[in-house]
Amino acid sequence: MTKPIQMNMTEITRLMRAGQLSEATQMIQSGLGSAGIGGTPDAAPGAGAGASAPELPDMQALLSNLRLPGMGEGGLKGGLPGGLAGGLTGGFGAGLPGARASGPAPTLPEGAQWTWRRHQAAGESRDLRLYVPASLAGGPAAGLLLLLHGCTQDPDDFARGTGILEAAEQHRIIVIAPTQPSQANMNRCWNWFEARHGAKDSGEAAFLADLTRSIAHEFEVPPDLRFAAGLSAGGAMAVTLGAVFAEDFGAVACHSGLPNGAARDMSGAFQAMSQGGSDRGTGVGCRLFVLHGSTDTTVSPRNGDAVLSQALHRQEGLQRRAADAKLDGRAVQIGRYRDAKGELRIESWRVEGLGHAWSGGNPQGSHTAAGPSATQAMLKFFLG
Repeated sequence: MTKPIQMNMTEITRLMRAGQLSEATQMIQSGLGSAGIGGTPDAAPGAGAGASAPELPDMQALLSNLRLPGMGEGGLKGGLPGGLAGGLTGGFGAGLPGARASGPAPTLPEGAQWTWRRHQAAGESRDLRLYVPASLAGGPAAGLLLLLHGCTQDPDDFARGTGILEAAEQHRIIVIAPTQPSQANMNRCWNWFEARHGAKDSGEAAFLADLTRSIAHEFEVPPDLRFAAGLSAGGAMAVTLGAVFAEDFGAVACHSGLPNGAARDMSGAFQAMSQGGSDRGTGVGCRLFVLHGSTDTTVSPRNGDAVLSQALHRQEGLQRRAADAKLDGRAVQIGRYRDAKGELRIESWRVEGLGHAWSGGNPQGSHTAAGPSATQAMLKFFLG
């Protein structure tokens, strides 16, 4: 029998209605910590091997009916989960390590384009940044990358933090960076935890797949050279794309994200983030790069394991070879999985001492940390 988590929901509700989100978060964290959820990421929850997981409170019912300052009807509408802004251990976007407000657009090399567009499909409409590198003049693109920011971020901030535009210039890659508006999610998280946004014919995943096809057609980029990568909520959505729309992508990369189908509502999202999502859903069917920090307390490292496990269930018969290393001052556990023809299908990185931040990122962007460059590792995998 599961043990319910004891929380003063009346006081949490009062604090959130008063706009005191930090205080409300601390009270939620305290309740989860007393139940054994908010501890060390790699520690198994519960009192023992046979212990049942504690029951989470009905956060969906609480949050969806709240009216916070400056909000209209309808409450939060699923605005909290997603990692960077919505983690039970990460707060509501304030006070996170490396967090900073978005600034100006990145500096571009002469001849490059970083323009705004708008795309509509699958019942969704979003603004997006499109990067066409100057190095593309006179020749075809080496690839096309759909870049999905994390919660509280936007395309400019994420481009600065990842250094993706400099890397795209070097490798002759077109970058699509859509923005998630606060109208779709209060903290600008991609809604990976809502089933309708992982559907084949409508919702955010279907929109992003259509967007990728549209730009790829414009620049004549074939499916095997179309890639998707994201951080946290963006990483979870990249995994969904690689599972549901595997035929549209040559490879996807998940940095600090979650497995496909890890949650179907808000309370389930909280649980998956803190305890690890199940690997029972459909895994990534195209090539996969997955990176997770060993000390991530916002999205448990167990989620990186589940993303890998899902893909291995779908892509059977792969042979693993370990290639552990020390890169840029951090130990990295690397696993490479090849098929019978020798093709590298999956590569997994566990970066020791890395929390919930883009490894090797530029501190001019938010949610970055020192370490081996995730950007260069992903692009090497994509183009290898």
